[in-house]
Amino acid sequence: MRLSLILILFSAAGCSHLFGPGQAADKTPTIETKDVSYSARGEEEAPRHRILVLPFLDERPDHAQAMTEVARQTVVRELLKTRQFVIVSPEDFPQDPKKYLTEENEYDLAQVSRLASTMGVAAVVEGKVLSIKAKRLGDTVGLIRQQKAQVSSQVRVRIFAGKNGKEILNEVRSGTTDASTTHVAQRGDISNSLSEDPELIRAAIRKAFLGAIPNILKSVEKLSWEGRVAMVSGERVFVNAGRLSGLQVGDILKVSEEGDDVYDPETGRFIGTAPGRLKGTVEVVTYFGKDGAITVIHSGSGFQENDRVELY
Repeated sequence: MRLSLILILFSAAGCSHLFGPGQAADKTPTIETKDVSYSARGEEEAPRHRILVLPFLDERPDHAQAMTEVARQTVVRELLKTRQFVIVSPEDFPQDPKKYLTEENEYDLAQVSRLASTMGVAAVVEGKVLSIKAKRLGDTVGLIRQQKAQVSSQVRVRIFAGKNGKEILNEVRSGTTDASTTHVAQRGDISNSLSEDPELIRAAIRKAFLGAIPNILKSVEKLSWEGRVAMVSGERVFVNAGRLSGLQVGDILKVSEEGDDVYDPETGRFIGTAPGRLKGTVEVVTYFGKDGAITVIHSGSGFQENDRVELY
């Protein structure tokens, strides 16, 4: 017992020389903290759909682009609040989205959605300002006048599913906002100055797009969540969705072949996608990249790149 104690003391003294004079062995590891929750998703939450929100458009190109960008950011912020989506930036799209603008100044969403689906995007959102109008409210007289004006906007939201390039929402919404100002000894239609107020216009546009949020949620909720096999390396299967998408370590995913699209033989209307052959299951063990997961084979075999994965 005494010999053991001497050996322990000798070892401790020897270790102190490894750090030099004035240094000590720091036994506390450095912890890198990140502002994210421990869980990738809540107990009642499903994996998040990946959504591409394109730069918003305006029917009149002479309007300031900043107004449509404010509207886009408003929609993006509201979608993120729901914790149901991962928003893909247009900068991450393989090509400049403007290349897909048609002569009618709208996106060819069928083509954009097909290309976006290779990025794991479930749906593509387009917003467009159709019109902005202003009118004077009431008729004031006198040297000092309190002038009121109302600005109304009409916007449209279109959504195409990434998987099949089909339109799932096409909705027109309106929004109005009022403002007033005091003028002294001014003649003419004072409401014109208010109708050019950028803040007033932005408020009307934001209000219109906010009205479309509930139907955006309903449309995308109808899409089943799925990811894709990005690569297979031995017993490891890399999936193109990870922590941001809400996949958690320990999740079991079923892997299947791509199914066939089914159409009504009489109307040609898209009915749905038939499930492909089930190949087996994989288990999420860790993450990689911006939003990817590494899984190990749980059951089955024959997994290939681009196979479909769903939560088991």
